[in-house]
Amino acid sequence: MNKIVENLFSQMTIEEKIGQLIQVTGDFFRNGDSKITGPLSQENRLKDNVRYTVGSVLGISGASDVENIQKEYLKHNRLKIPLLFMADVVHGYKTIFPIPLGLASTFNPDMMTISSEVAASESAAGGVRVTFAPMTDLVRDPRWGRVMESTGEDPYLNSVMAAASVKGFQGKLPIDENHVAATVKHFAAYGAPEAGREYNTVDISEWRFRDQYLSSYKAAIDAQAQLVMTSFNTLFGIPATGNKYLMKDILRDELTFDGVLISDWNAIEELIHHGTAEDLNNAAEIALDAGIDIDMMAFAYAKLLDNIDGIPDKVLKLIDESAIRILELKEELGLFENPYVGISQQKENDGTVAQENKQHALQVAEESIVLVKNNNGTLPLSPHQRVFLTGPTANTGDLLGSWSWKGDIDDTDSLLTQLKQKVDTVHFSEGITYHQDVPQDWNNIIDQVNDVDVIVVALGLQSSESGEATSMH
Repeated sequence: MNKIVENLFSQMTIEEKIGQLIQVTGDFFRNGDSKITGPLSQENRLKDNVRYTVGSVLGISGASDVENIQKEYLKHNRLKIPLLFMADVVHGYKTIFPIPLGLASTFNPDMMTISSEVAASESAAGGVRVTFAPMTDLVRDPRWGRVMESTGEDPYLNSVMAAASVKGFQGKLPIDENHVAATVKHFAAYGAPEAGREYNTVDISEWRFRDQYLSSYKAAIDAQAQLVMTSFNTLFGIPATGNKYLMKDILRDELTFDGVLISDWNAIEELIHHGTAEDLNNAAEIALDAGIDIDMMAFAYAKLLDNIDGIPDKVLKLIDESAIRILELKEELGLFENPYVGISQQKENDGTVAQENKQHALQVAEESIVLVKNNNGTLPLSPHQRVFLTGPTANTGDLLGSWSWKGDIDDTDSLLTQLKQKVDTVHFSEGITYHQDVPQDWNNIIDQVNDVDVIVVALGLQSSESGEATSMH
């Protein structure tokens, strides 16, 4: 154990140790400013006397905001143990890259590394020290909403891209101020829900799991990812977040993962709904026994504070182990030396760097494009061709995809805007919409297409119709 960690740990009360295991949203320190990625339950709000002992925060960033929250928190924390800020930085922070499925379409791990490096540098300047990425779940059912967040259906490609992403986010260990810690998610087999329905049962054999699903998680862990996130689903008949065989025997022992294990949003409380936990206290004990270090927004570990004297010795030992791992992560990230490490309003607002990052995004986007056919040399278009553009995604800035946290669709040019800058004559009609396949202005469309050389149809989904909890049924 590091001397700094050893010294702090020796002074901590059981309340302070449990506090390190609790993660809350930024709303507990600011009103309504954090990114909410799951449902909130008012009855689970944290007690005021616990607020300044919690170990980590998710869903808030920005150099000024994070610095102010950290400063205020340290005023109230007895041992001056800094908060750790985490967020879903999936395929870009402010500069948005293709969705992970698009990144996989490059078949070039260097492109994945570049996108992760840029996301890391931007989010680090905004105060984020941990990202909840990469998602390395193998996916073979296109109905699942989170397909876009994966790198596809091939175990080898998933593995290569997982390692490349970790490399980009973290750089070389120890992680410096321009990089962030990566979180491998979701352990395990989250990408195989029955019928593609979000959070549904996963029922696959252990042979299939080991042969096809496990390799991408292993690749990310071998690349020294600092965290792993549990999945919502059951595996081998047991919810992953309470699955000791999965988390200890396979993850900790076989894959030799010794970093921080964090639940997904409210997943520990969901052990009750799965029927494997009697109540929140029981759910906390099951999750701790499975090795879950951080409770994200279930407040199960906070529930243990209601009866400190009644906590079994075995559970106290597990709390100690988790608290030490969390403190070691904070030390690894440089927070004890500088609680504001990496935070920089100057970097956050550097226009020159922003332009450089956009050039990186353009390079990656170009490599991600898949040209299926090019009959008669239709592409590239000539500036002097007459083009008719149609389709629901033709005239919108909503092109960034799901999980584009700080991406601004109002600052994103539409295909129509860009095409008008490249081609002399562009006619446009939306034609079909996202949810209606019969155009309202059919006669006008017919008149226009009779007088053009090329028709471009832009199809796709709104960003709100892909991603978590948006299964396509």
